[in-house]
Amino acid sequence: MRSAVQWWDRRQVPLYISAILLGAVVGLLAPGSAAVTEALITPVLALLLFATFLAVPTAQIGRAFRDVRFLGILVALNFFVVPLVVYGLSRLVAHDEALLLGVLLVLLCPCVDYVIVFSGLAGGARDRLLAAVPVLMVAQIVLLPVYLWLFAGSATLAIVELGPFAWAAFTLIVIPLAAATVVQRLARGNPALRSTGV
Repeated sequence: MRSAVQWWDRRQVPLYISAILLGAVVGLLAPGSAAVTEALITPVLALLLFATFLAVPTAQIGRAFRDVRFLGILVALNFFVVPLVVYGLSRLVAHDEALLLGVLLVLLCPCVDYVIVFSGLAGGARDRLLAAVPVLMVAQIVLLPVYLWLFAGSATLAIVELGPFAWAAFTLIVIPLAAATVVQRLARGNPALRSTGV
């Protein structure tokens, strides 16, 4: 399993660029496929997060909670410093509710998978960040409504349905993380599986 994860990690950027180009080609050549490809968004995202979680040392997730200093800096940066910067930037589009909501959603909830990839490429503490992925993702989901209320007001928050967020948390975090944990445990308990690099 380790070699498969390492292969994926080494090629993430080319794979992402290839996927973007493929999507653009399919969209331009077969615009009628939009209904099918739209239905594939959630399963593909779940698969992508499953691949990310395969690299997370799920047996060591508890260690992320014990690494108080690292987790404290991570939480302070992501959920105190960044929101202050986002608030300042969002004032540039505060006059347009749709733009404001889009800016807040994108900047307050960056894709953790990309953060891990680029941290690894920059020589950052990738393994420690991987162990903290579930914490970061759950904190994003819990704190997003609070930030939307503070930065955009209750009227903007009222147009956001929280049900889809809860469903997304279940399908894009809980299920892929549970599946990755099962695969990792199977790989640890099966020497033949480990030796094949699965």
